[in-house]
Amino acid sequence: MTLPLSGIHSYEHYVTDLDRAERFYTQTLGFKRIGQSTVAATAKDGTRRLVLAGGPKIHVILTKPETDWSVAAKYLALHPEGIGFLNFRVSSLDKAVNFLKPRRATFLYEPQVTSDRHGSMAQVAIATALDDVNIRLVDDSRYDGFGPTFDLTQKAGSIASPFGFLDVDHFTANVRTLVPLNAFYKSVLGFEKFWEIEFHTNDVNPNLPAGSGLYSEVWWHPASGIKFANNEPLAPFFRNSQIDIYCRDNHGSGIQHVALRVDNILQTMQTAHKAGCKFLKAGQGYYDRVGTRLENSGFRGKIAEDMQALKKNDILLDGGPKGYLLQIFSHELARQFGDVKGGPLFYEIIQRAGDDGFGGGNFRALFETIEIDQIALKKVADQLPLEVL
Repeated sequence: MTLPLSGIHSYEHYVTDLDRAERFYTQTLGFKRIGQSTVAATAKDGTRRLVLAGGPKIHVILTKPETDWSVAAKYLALHPEGIGFLNFRVSSLDKAVNFLKPRRATFLYEPQVTSDRHGSMAQVAIATALDDVNIRLVDDSRYDGFGPTFDLTQKAGSIASPFGFLDVDHFTANVRTLVPLNAFYKSVLGFEKFWEIEFHTNDVNPNLPAGSGLYSEVWWHPASGIKFANNEPLAPFFRNSQIDIYCRDNHGSGIQHVALRVDNILQTMQTAHKAGCKFLKAGQGYYDRVGTRLENSGFRGKIAEDMQALKKNDILLDGGPKGYLLQIFSHELARQFGDVKGGPLFYEIIQRAGDDGFGGGNFRALFETIEIDQIALKKVADQLPLEVL
């Protein structure tokens, strides 16, 4: 028996400035508002919520606290803006609960069934090993809408993205230590390990006085294809790692980024640049090493896209025996907004051409790119004191 996950329903982004967040999503990422919380729900939950569609299978709930006692307010009292809930569909809530209870899942409340003119929806929520990030499980098989607490102006699933976003490829989380989170995926959710990688900047230059590294594991639910990539910092310069810097900026572990899948990343980037979305640069010399990296990874095919166009748009390229993939990563929202309260969340855009992995070479390249960026921001020290007696 496995957890009866069938897909991603949505994710909930807690924000302090609802207008600013909506402008970013709608103007910079091409999302569209399709609904908002009902008057009754706003009064009951102490929050105002907007539902934005970023594509046929991408829905974000922007949630702003209206009271100090709301769940969103409690989250934002501890963290900058960020993702507080991941909402997944299940084919049967009863089967999901029966699967999770013997595995000691920590339920936030008893299963709830709510109804309106669209039908009935069953749901429950559990805590995770990601600090204040929780998971909702939703059975909407008898519900023809988004959720009973929302009024919609357009049907969920009916919006095509002007950027070409199709669905959420994966979520990525950062923690200071992976063991508890891996145990949660395996022992509670029943996920399987999909992929792992470990590296350090000292692997390339052992004479560096400081550097950083990470260990990453990807866990997935094979039946639904839902994937989580998860990172922890590595010694010898643990506190120089961008993963530990994220945890400090976020005041705890959390969702580092959301990866949105597209079919034509060059076309997407044309639109994104015009919209003013800011992305990380690939870094000096990145494209000089692409051929060697692809050969070492076992890729023997042909890249359909023009290499100069990829370089012009700072799109990262990686591959393996099955094919290749193209990726690019945005600046974190704090940088997009010019306000630390925006938080360290960022977005990835990914196009897969046969490769269903995570691009080990790109992983390293991304890590080095972010590290260069953090050095420029003076978030990384040249030398760090060791925590010894």
